[in-house]
Amino acid sequence: MASGLTEAELDELQNAPADITFTMEQDRGRVSMVPAEGARKALRAVPRLVAEVRRLRGRVQDLEEEETRREREARRAKSEAKPEAKPAARETPTPAEDLAALLAAPFRVSPRAAAAAKDDPLAALAVQVARSLSEDAGDVERARLIAMAFAAVQGNMDGFWQARKQRSLAKLNAIAR
Repeated sequence: MASGLTEAELDELQNAPADITFTMEQDRGRVSMVPAEGARKALRAVPRLVAEVRRLRGRVQDLEEEETRREREARRAKSEAKPEAKPAARETPTPAEDLAALLAAPFRVSPRAAAAAKDDPLAALAVQVARSLSEDAGDVERARLIAMAFAAVQGNMDGFWQARKQRSLAKLNAIAR
């Protein structure tokens, strides 16, 4: 500690009584009031405590200035890192964008997506998801989705396309097994 007060001295000062006791001493006919030793120690520690408080205040101010500087730099770096918004020049969406739009709520199957579903397994699965999640979807639509997904996971593409064409729950359950 820069003030020169040890932890033990600080503890002793902290635990000092609130009242100062005096003793009367007589020396060659003179009577004097002498404060207790604890009070004298506290009085001698005051200049060191004042110096320590000033040092800590300076350190706190330095740390606050450093924090402010870092926050400014972070904001500046963040604002410089933001890319400029450029308008897209493409006119036709990619198949991935079509599928992403298809999967966005509310689910509606466009004629283009339905046509792509005839040959593309991913598009077929997306169309089936849209159909099975619609409000008027029946158990057959949901079962068809499960059977198609299960067949795709198993790598059984024949079962996948067969499940897409099935119209009854009994046949779909047989495909899923």
